[in-house]
Amino acid sequence: MPVREIKAGYSNVTGKYPSIKMNRAISFESTLERDFYLLLDHENSVDFYEEQPRTIKYKHLSKNRTYTPDTLVRRLSESQEDYTLYEIKYRSDLFSNWMKLKPKFKAAIRFCNEQNWKFKIMTEVEIRTPRLKNLEFLDHFRSTVSQNEDAIRQALLESMLSLQKATPQELIAVTFSDFSNRAEALPVLWRMIVEGGIGVNLDCPLDMNSPLFLEDSEYA
Repeated sequence: MPVREIKAGYSNVTGKYPSIKMNRAISFESTLERDFYLLLDHENSVDFYEEQPRTIKYKHLSKNRTYTPDTLVRRLSESQEDYTLYEIKYRSDLFSNWMKLKPKFKAAIRFCNEQNWKFKIMTEVEIRTPRLKNLEFLDHFRSTVSQNEDAIRQALLESMLSLQKATPQELIAVTFSDFSNRAEALPVLWRMIVEGGIGVNLDCPLDMNSPLFLEDSEYA
């Protein structure tokens, strides 16, 4: 569990991110941290993540000090565990407070080397990407369910099996001829994409002409 409690302040935006992967609310103290957690929630290799995970003790200018990085992430790849400690900062904060932050980051690097972990700094450049925008859009459809959800999913999957490759516009048009059925099917398709099964390159802007593929096919 987190070693440091995040409290509301005048200079930051705090809140709770409802993590599906971790099945609990993750505390954040900036919208940039919240956005980072959304990315983690949809990264297949991420097995575990936790906010405010460790307090690192170090000395600077002959004084004892502490530093708590923002997030610990565990990734699994070929039965191997990889741990990374992250600090989430806006670039403007890094530039204006670098001399104050530098000793903290050096202490974190030493700590991670001892643990055989990694330490990384993430900014809005790495976080606020086309992938984030796509996931923000797709996330709106996760909590809703169509009355004909199962039938629509089955029909879309059968069409994808036949086509192998298609765009959302093509897939919906091939599967359903009636306009109202197409309108009902589109949110279901977005849910299928965000949940897996039907794939799309989330690193490119998502629209009705984005190339789709079957996640478990040779086209993935």
